[in-house]
Amino acid sequence: MTTEAPQATAAGATRTDQLTHGSLELPWTRWLFRSRQAGVLWLIARLWLGWQWASAGWGKLTAAGDGNWFSHATGLQGFIAGANSIYDHRAQAHGHPQVTYGWYVHILNAIGAHAQLFSRVVTLSELAVGVGLLLGCLTGVAAAGGVALNIMYITGGSAGPNGTFILLGVLLVAAWRVAGYLGADYFLLPRPRVRLRRKVRARTAGWPRH
Repeated sequence: MTTEAPQATAAGATRTDQLTHGSLELPWTRWLFRSRQAGVLWLIARLWLGWQWASAGWGKLTAAGDGNWFSHATGLQGFIAGANSIYDHRAQAHGHPQVTYGWYVHILNAIGAHAQLFSRVVTLSELAVGVGLLLGCLTGVAAAGGVALNIMYITGGSAGPNGTFILLGVLLVAAWRVAGYLGADYFLLPRPRVRLRRKVRARTAGWPRH
């Protein structure tokens, strides 16, 4: 009797803490990132973002002359040369250079030694991100890959629409459960979803029901 009461109290406190932590989740965020109904919104977002990535990758693959990143390294070499130039003249930017990190410039220069290979990697990566988002195939992975590319572009001094792409990409990663529901993820993700539900049910099996 005397030993069971504290244990029951501790278990009850733990359950209360878990329920309180779960209650901190706002209803609209749960709907936005976990509800199937929100899949329509994510469909619009990923189709737009996927088209931007697919168009960029296709342009690099099919452009004529030096604009073709798959057969020429000129485009990537120009990007690296621009990053070097901006970093070298960073003192003229009044403390706000577009390329701030010297270590990243060193990485770009190392990549420049194999520019043709990495030009093809960039081209195929952009196409893969675009196709993944358009088809809703492993949407979270595709969006994360797009965010990684955007960060590399921004760090190298290329702003453009990268900020918008990063914002949408991060939101799509957060909504990975439902972002591709109206797409290939409907067929690819049922098993992980079922496993997740089983784990949640197993952990909450002893909780009091109201």
